[in-house]
Amino acid sequence: MDDKAKPGLQHIPTGGALSLHSTRTSIIARGRRDAANAASNPHYRQALADYNERNFTEAATGFRRAAEQGHAESQYLLSTMYDAGQGLPQDDAQAASWERKAAEQGHAYAQANLSFRFYAADNFVEAFAWCERAAHSNLAWAQYNLGLMYRKGEGVEQSNAEAAHWYRLAATQNFPEAQQKLADLYFTGQGVPLSYSQAAAWYRKAADHGNAEAQFQLGHLYSVGQGVEHDYTQSRHWIRQAALQGHEQALRELKRREYRDP
Repeated sequence: MDDKAKPGLQHIPTGGALSLHSTRTSIIARGRRDAANAASNPHYRQALADYNERNFTEAATGFRRAAEQGHAESQYLLSTMYDAGQGLPQDDAQAASWERKAAEQGHAYAQANLSFRFYAADNFVEAFAWCERAAHSNLAWAQYNLGLMYRKGEGVEQSNAEAAHWYRLAATQNFPEAQQKLADLYFTGQGVPLSYSQAAAWYRKAADHGNAEAQFQLGHLYSVGQGVEHDYTQSRHWIRQAALQGHEQALRELKRREYRDP
């Protein structure tokens, strides 16, 4: 449950704002506030059509034309295509440049990915600043990352209370990792009052969303009866679910219990 021992910020894979994975057959907007304005640019509209037809070179050309006209969504999408080398040569410098242009126009996903770029370069102050902007746009992934930075004291003064605040905002948007981290804080009483029942409730939400760590911790709570009634069957179920995802502690626990399990 120690955040400080865990890896750093999460990064949205290529196409965080819109799905640009090659396994997808269409581009799907995810709650973009400026969706109507975005669709008004003819180069952008054509680029979407090209992308959906898997004409990635033409799509990249169209996004670039719109991006050069100051179209933030296209700037962001162009950056993701440069990141992935999709429809044009992979180019980190170009990806960062277009990402920055979109971020400066308030594009939340660009701000969040720019934050990750700074974080990967160990520039935690800039990483925090851009992550905070994205988090204030109600982007759950950024809210979660901001919670991590407050928890670790990276780019900002360490504060478990602030970490809990941002985890909660992301958790209420059904972000499983945030639900699990918020549960950790309730379990240890850091930044929030110690509450095993609250820990169990948030672990359950994250476990239901497939978070392996939450599944393992929920199994532990059932095994000792903290925050929930002692229930060996439920304990075994959740630890097994975590083990099926390769969770090392869960795998060891299942092996230890073999003599009791049918």
